[in-house]
Amino acid sequence: MSVGLKYLALVGSTLLVFANFVACGAQMYQVSMRGDHDSTRSHPDAHDPKSNRYGLHASHGWIRLPIRFKVGSKMEDKQINGLRQAMQSWESAVGRKLFDFGGVHLNVEGDSFPDLFSSLSDGTNGNYLDHDWLKTQKADVILATTIWQNAPGDDETIETADIRYNLQHYVLGDALEMRKSDTREVVDMESLALHELGHLLGLTHIEADVDGQSIMNPTIYVGEGLNNRRLSAGDVERVQKIYGCQGKACDIESTVRKISRIKSGDDSDSGLDELDKETDETTRTN
Repeated sequence: MSVGLKYLALVGSTLLVFANFVACGAQMYQVSMRGDHDSTRSHPDAHDPKSNRYGLHASHGWIRLPIRFKVGSKMEDKQINGLRQAMQSWESAVGRKLFDFGGVHLNVEGDSFPDLFSSLSDGTNGNYLDHDWLKTQKADVILATTIWQNAPGDDETIETADIRYNLQHYVLGDALEMRKSDTREVVDMESLALHELGHLLGLTHIEADVDGQSIMNPTIYVGEGLNNRRLSAGDVERVQKIYGCQGKACDIESTVRKISRIKSGDDSDSGLDELDKETDETTRTN
């Protein structure tokens, strides 16, 4: 396959057990996620596995919850569904409402902005598709990138953020249903969004030798039929360090099992245990 050459340098060993991946006879490509966010802005301890702050680039989280967000005008329903399912998983991890869907940002897409960071000034926490990825100055192989702005005088608190998705080089949607297009490989939208939302919430990359099941590992498998829509116990523990937990979500192992059941179709519950309905106007106190 011609796309195999594109990813040859990025393909890792496929001998491990893919407990978190679903494959339907597809060729697997392991793509690096390094470069999908600015890790240099993190506290040095965020990259030290021995530190209690390991994996946290914004230990105070968002200045206000829930995070009101919009999607770009060209994002399709299946892509929006994958995004919202990923948000639901993170909400399940803490047992509270983290996100508030503000609808479609009319006539605005990634291509509406002249570069990567100018979208932060539009007053919207946006999820935007970019057909012209070149202007982001990110490598072609980068699937998406999360950018954020910290609160004034507080590098540990996030005030606004955007996620920009590379639609020039990839097809985004449900990897169990979609097929590649020309030289664009399929990427599971929910899996990708789950990773990028981790950055948006304040998490950084977790090395595989520390937590090999983490959605925040700096690689992701792309291709038809491949997805990783689950959180590890470490993911849940780390996001709870930032946002705390409510109700049954405080039982980390039980929460991980519940999310896995939901993603496997074995549980009809939304996965939000004792979701705090009064967080719409809640301001975080750090």
